[in-house]
Amino acid sequence: MNKKLKAFNMVEIMIVVCLLMTTVTLCIPTIFNNSKQARIISGWKKLYGEMQSNYEVYNVSDAATVDKICKSNVPEKEPEIFRIISPYLNVDLSKNPNNLKSYHYKFKNGAQVPMQSLVFTRFFSYQENGNIVGFKWLGCKCSQTKPCATVIFDMNGIEKPNRIGKDIFGVYIYKNSIEAFGSELTNQELEKDCNSHSSGLSCSEYYLRGGQF
Repeated sequence: MNKKLKAFNMVEIMIVVCLLMTTVTLCIPTIFNNSKQARIISGWKKLYGEMQSNYEVYNVSDAATVDKICKSNVPEKEPEIFRIISPYLNVDLSKNPNNLKSYHYKFKNGAQVPMQSLVFTRFFSYQENGNIVGFKWLGCKCSQTKPCATVIFDMNGIEKPNRIGKDIFGVYIYKNSIEAFGSELTNQELEKDCNSHSSGLSCSEYYLRGGQF
């Protein structure tokens, strides 16, 4: 009877071990993804803080230069303005942006970003840390409420998913400030809007306010 009991116990132990191994195997991808997402969001919070500080310096040092470009007869103002603003975006001008010609991004729900959208751009460069910066000059007739430019940051570089609200976050540049996408929304609106079925734009502000993924 003792032998049967021992055999039965061994079978139980093997079953428990198998269940544990299966559980761990299933949980590892989730744990890894959560850890990766946490790292991306932490990087976004840090970057946004840097951009706020950099923009204050830009306003004092180079905002007038951009105004001059706006008043000039330069036909293609976006490249010239980006050249002035790029140091404040931590862009590494020594890296070849031509490598990003095949780079594409989508909304969080997988929908294509339409060309007429304020957050659509094909003007990309690398940051010093290898992340990607997308820049779009919206126009010189901007104000404190009408954005001058859109800047998106792919915190994951060329690595997928390349989705707004997942590894891509962004800001609008105004005359005297920069604001994350979704900054005009309340906390309740942000929580409701930042989900897998949405564009993901509001996630930029949602995570800055401590929202959970």
